[in-house]
Amino acid sequence: MAFDDSGNRARVASLQRRGVDVWGPERVYVSTDVNLDAIEPTAVIRQATLSGKDLSIAAGAVIGTSGHAEVSDCQIGPNVELGAGLYQGATLLNRVKVRGFAEIRPGTLLEEEVDIAHSVALKNTTFTACCVAGSLINFCDLFLTGGTSRKDHTEIGSGAIHYNFDPRGDKWGSLLGSIRGVLLRSDPVFIGGTCGLVGPLEVGLGAVTAANCTIRKDVPANTLVSTDDRAVSIPNFDRTAYAGLRRQFRVTAKLVATLRALEAWYELVRLPHAPSRERHLYEFAMKRVGVQAQERIDRLAKIVAKLEVRAPASPAWIQAEHRQLVRCWPDLRNTLQQSVKPQLPPTRFTQAYAEARGSGQGHLAALKAADDCAAEAEPWLEGIVNSTMRTVDSMLTEPAH
Repeated sequence: MAFDDSGNRARVASLQRRGVDVWGPERVYVSTDVNLDAIEPTAVIRQATLSGKDLSIAAGAVIGTSGHAEVSDCQIGPNVELGAGLYQGATLLNRVKVRGFAEIRPGTLLEEEVDIAHSVALKNTTFTACCVAGSLINFCDLFLTGGTSRKDHTEIGSGAIHYNFDPRGDKWGSLLGSIRGVLLRSDPVFIGGTCGLVGPLEVGLGAVTAANCTIRKDVPANTLVSTDDRAVSIPNFDRTAYAGLRRQFRVTAKLVATLRALEAWYELVRLPHAPSRERHLYEFAMKRVGVQAQERIDRLAKIVAKLEVRAPASPAWIQAEHRQLVRCWPDLRNTLQQSVKPQLPPTRFTQAYAEARGSGQGHLAALKAADDCAAEAEPWLEGIVNSTMRTVDSMLTEPAH
């Protein structure tokens, strides 16, 4: 058969000899660029196409549970279960489950015990530990967090969509929750089924959006929102005109600041105390977060470039907003691109976390072991975001007239 011309049967046989449970070369194709040593014994490959020099599959992971899975340059953690679908350039940590027919694209990070149902599309997106998503969901370009465990988790209802693409051809990201959600001691976010989120949005921890509604404004923490939108007719609509960009830039900046804080969380807490077998997963997780942050910065740069060449046909207040954004963009871009150098995390928290990890406990168990002093880590994490946002707000504050 054609796939044997490149020695697929030999590669499959090599994996089987190393203790990988491969269902056979008629069901599995392993590309020549795959490092076979990066697929650990006891991993199960049922029906899949595997490719990419950065591909790794940890012990206990099962690939192709509900149909053929195409997995390229992904890092698959221990005990992950992947159903049918396309998985490219993503990092999935311990016990993530994706049930099938997914499209998980580059820049995606799914942390421990994230559970995703059928037909879900993600790109440039982070789901922190224990978040759950139903079926038929498109949630690209966002950060999602919240909850305390798999029994008290942030939930995305089936049919929900994050509208990240607007009529001008711009893409926006949204922030659902806050950075302190990584500590698993916050209220969850609940997005009702068939709900539409029009990015960019900030939705606070504990917020609830009712099923079948459309959210166009930021939702404060612990707020229930339900909308009954009616059609609005705007004659002579100019899809190239921008208004209210200051808020959109600020939400985007806060999303980037949150991602920078997440990088610091990995660099200063998770990575130093990880067992050697998990360190490469965390290193790639940081890369995914960096990709997400840079994507948002690049998207803002494209908008600023449009503002620089657009004819001044808008009202005076809009023109003033545009001039301000163009003027402050170099400094704003530099602020967002810089890697933050925060103070070290609280000693009591990191010691408790390190002791738990050193005794062989996983990340989630270690967080619970450190729960008594985790409250000390909340202001540390939020301080990273707030430090960036103070600088951003000084640039975006509306000038006095």
